[in-house]
Amino acid sequence: PAAISAATITVGGSSGWTLNYNYANWAAGQTFSSGDSLVFNYGPSHAVSEVSQSDYDNCNAGNAISTDSNSPTAISLTSPGTRYFICPTPTHCSQGMKLAVSVSGNSASSPSTPSSPSTSPSSPSGSAATPGSVTPPTANPS
Repeated sequence: PAAISAATITVGGSSGWTLNYNYANWAAGQTFSSGDSLVFNYGPSHAVSEVSQSDYDNCNAGNAISTDSNSPTAISLTSPGTRYFICPTPTHCSQGMKLAVSVSGNSASSPSTPSSPSTSPSSPSGSAATPGSVTPPTANPS
């Protein structure tokens, strides 16, 4: 057994992928890392579609990135970022069958560095103040 192991996370726990379940609350209590897998367990009237954020917000399955209707559906979380899933069955997404998952970097990295590398672009702006200090030496006493 390696110290680093990818987790297999069952969406919705024992409730599975179903109507009238609060997936936002469920996801808030979970940690999702690169390398983990999500498993969606659902009945014959459901499926799982991965969609863009706008399609997630609008419950639109028409432009799905992928759709699977063979339960259980396992989805690998291969990279950090937010992934969006809905049930493509009409009205099911609006009845709560939607899940947004925020995937953190590889679980091998230390937890004390959440997303600090992405803040690095702000450092060049700090150097913009230094050119002002170059002007005084140009004053020549003549």
